[in-house]
Amino acid sequence: MQASSDQKLAKRQKISFASALLIVLGSCIGAGIFFKSRSVLEGSGYYLTLAIFAWVLSSFAIIAMAFSLLEISSVSTHSNNSLIEWNKRFNSQFIYKLSRNFIIFIYLPLTYFSMPLYFVQTLQDAYQAFSLTPNADFHFHLDWFIVLIIVLVFVYYFALVGLSSKLANWHNKIILVFKFLPIILVVVVSFIMFSSGGAAKLNSKPVFVDIKEIVENKESLKYTIPGFGFVLSLAAIFFTYEGFFAATGIQSEMKEPKKTPLAILFGLIIVTVIYLLLAIAMSIVGDGSISSFIYVLKNDLKWNDTLISNVLGFTNIFIALGILGILNAFTLWGPRLVEELILQGDFKFLSKYKSKLNVEKPIVGTIILLLFSTVFIIILFLIGTFAFIDDSKYNNYGVRLDSLYSLADILGNWSALISFAFIGIAIFGGLKNRKTNKVKVTKFKYFVPFSIISLVVIWIILIFSIGVPILDLLALFWIKDAQDILVPRLIKVLILVAFFAISGMPIFFEYLKNKRNVKKKKNLQQS
Repeated sequence: MQASSDQKLAKRQKISFASALLIVLGSCIGAGIFFKSRSVLEGSGYYLTLAIFAWVLSSFAIIAMAFSLLEISSVSTHSNNSLIEWNKRFNSQFIYKLSRNFIIFIYLPLTYFSMPLYFVQTLQDAYQAFSLTPNADFHFHLDWFIVLIIVLVFVYYFALVGLSSKLANWHNKIILVFKFLPIILVVVVSFIMFSSGGAAKLNSKPVFVDIKEIVENKESLKYTIPGFGFVLSLAAIFFTYEGFFAATGIQSEMKEPKKTPLAILFGLIIVTVIYLLLAIAMSIVGDGSISSFIYVLKNDLKWNDTLISNVLGFTNIFIALGILGILNAFTLWGPRLVEELILQGDFKFLSKYKSKLNVEKPIVGTIILLLFSTVFIIILFLIGTFAFIDDSKYNNYGVRLDSLYSLADILGNWSALISFAFIGIAIFGGLKNRKTNKVKVTKFKYFVPFSIISLVVIWIILIFSIGVPILDLLALFWIKDAQDILVPRLIKVLILVAFFAISGMPIFFEYLKNKRNVKKKKNLQQS
């Protein structure tokens, strides 16, 4: 009877090891590498050797993390809860609930907000390339509202696709083709430009601006002191890998769930090789960004305008389509995560829906996430377009959209860092478990050294990434007439505080409720 049940389950589970590997690639490779390559080069003082070292070090730390997760994720081979489950098994109830609330109330809705938004931003880059104009402003009336509609349409579409793991898997394969096209195009074009004598913004040694000059010019401290910029460039690289753990959240959809960690490991190794090649290609010509290719091709190499616009325009379109692969992975995972949490007793106010849950086709989880995410997205759009003061270097997408993209960057950077922090906490819990053996795991021979390496890099990145915005805020005491940068710098710090407050408040209210119930029960017993 049990064998028959297992056979039926295997038939329903459509995702093979190869497909899981492709999902890892799909959830990692997006626009991140194209957006962050310039900031890595900038943080390395435009010194190619230091920039390559940053990519190698970060990639090694990510792969060390993947090796560590071979042991950590062995406790959740039949769970969709990913890092939430890891923290539940290896850490305290507080850490478990904090990670759970962060993923459900912040990380998933923020992913649904930012990925379609970056899709539109990259389409604007394509428009700029095709028209060879100095900016990417569509000049639409109420452009922010049009973008809001586009974002919601894509979120709802991929949420419907995510109801079927088979359909989402096919979407991932199709989108993956578009992910590799811009990589091939950028690598080929950049090396052609390099061999033709295209100029690059590289230095023979690292060059960093003096700290006094930074403060006087109202710049961030990340542009000074090699340690600051270099470590923050590591954080930028970590951002490009964000989302790989979404693949661990679809284990119940796999034919062989135990092979999920191996799919993650092999997938990250492939991603690392691609990223290193692409980072070098984008650094040897221009300033590390695709937009700088226009200047080099037009002014240095004198290419035909039509050829330039077609090559760079289609490259950006392919990049935009590739971003949707990340949204596809998270709309596949998110609803299943919500339903599994409800089934195991979390979010008691949703327990009345237990009888209607179906993790294989998570309609209830999809509706819950869509309702919450829709409100979340609309609020962020209103804040980003009307209440946020942009201090980024965006100045060519339209005033409203410049501010919105800047807000999305800040939210996305903090979100990525916190997600890696929770992975680090789970790994630390696994290290403690090596001494206590309280949790039964499938032990990996080199778990301890790989865990230590990944933890050291993660915590160095976290310390600098949190410390620099705070120091930037404190630096305002030494800046005359700092009104124009006070609000943006304050908001950066407040967003981090808000993330922890949103994640922690439900735990606090639950504690007060339990305390009140215990007191009430005690009074009843005494009476």
